[in-house]
Amino acid sequence: MEQYIDLHNHTTASDGSETPAAAVALAAELGLAAIAVTDHDSVSGLAEAAETGKALGVEVIPGIEVSADYRGNRAHILGLFIDPASESLLPVLNWAVGERERRNERIIAAMEADGFDISLEDLRREYPDSVLGRPHMAEHLMRKGYVSSVKEAFDRYLGDGRPYYRDRERISLSEAVRCIRGAGGIAIVAHPFQYGYDERELLSYIATAAQAGCAGIEAYYSEHSPVQQEYLLDLAQRRGLLVSGGSDWHGTRKPLIRMGSGIDGGLSVPYEVLTRLRRAL
Repeated sequence: MEQYIDLHNHTTASDGSETPAAAVALAAELGLAAIAVTDHDSVSGLAEAAETGKALGVEVIPGIEVSADYRGNRAHILGLFIDPASESLLPVLNWAVGERERRNERIIAAMEADGFDISLEDLRREYPDSVLGRPHMAEHLMRKGYVSSVKEAFDRYLGDGRPYYRDRERISLSEAVRCIRGAGGIAIVAHPFQYGYDERELLSYIATAAQAGCAGIEAYYSEHSPVQQEYLLDLAQRRGLLVSGGSDWHGTRKPLIRMGSGIDGGLSVPYEVLTRLRRAL
C-alpha cells in the first residue's frame, strides 16, 4: 500500500493556527507516514512535534522555512533534516526575531495612528506562544469588527501593496542556504512558481539557488497545476536536483489548503520522495 507524506507545514511557532502537537495529531488522523514541520524562521515547535510523533507513530522531519532575498525579491528556502540546536541557525533565528519585531512595530504604529484599536501588547496577550506576524493582526481586526475575514484584512489592509503592508529586510539567499547546510540540513527551493517569474527568470533563480548549495526544488506543491508539477519534475531530473513536496498547510489561516492533499485533493507526495532525500544526507 502506497504511503504518503507532507514536507511543508506551519504551526503556531510561526503563522499556522494549530500547535505542533495538533499538527502531528492531524497527520496521524489522515494516515500520513511522515510530515515535516517547517515554520517560518523558527525551530521552537520542533521538540513538541517530535515528541508527539513518537507517541502517535508519525515520522516528524525537523525543518524550517527561511525568508531570504534574491535580487531584491523574496525567496523562501526550506531546510529539511536540520539540527534545531545547531549554532549555524543562529544568524537566521536572531535576524528573524529582530526584523520581524521591527516590522510589526512599523505596521502597528501606522494602524494606531489611523485610529485602529490594536497594539503589540494586545497581540502578545492574545497569542502568547506564537511568533507574531500579519496573520495575527488580521485575526485581531476580524475580532474587533473591522473586517469579516482574515482574507478581507489582507485584501484591504495588510497584503502586498495595501496601506499597512511593510516589507521586511531578509538575509541573502546564499546565507540562508549556508545556515541550513551548516545545521546538517538539505536546502530546497520552496514553491518555485509562487514568485511570478517568467520561465527565463525562474530558471535563473533555480540555477542561482543550486549554485549557492540548494540540493532540490519543491516540485509537489498544493498550488502547482499538474503541468507545473511535471515541468519541475522534469527540470529536477535534467539538472540533477532532488525533489521535495508539501502542502504549505497553515490550518485555518489557509483554509483551502489541506494537509497531505493540498487544494481539492490535488496533492499526493509519495514516501519515495522522503527516501531519496534521506539518501542524500
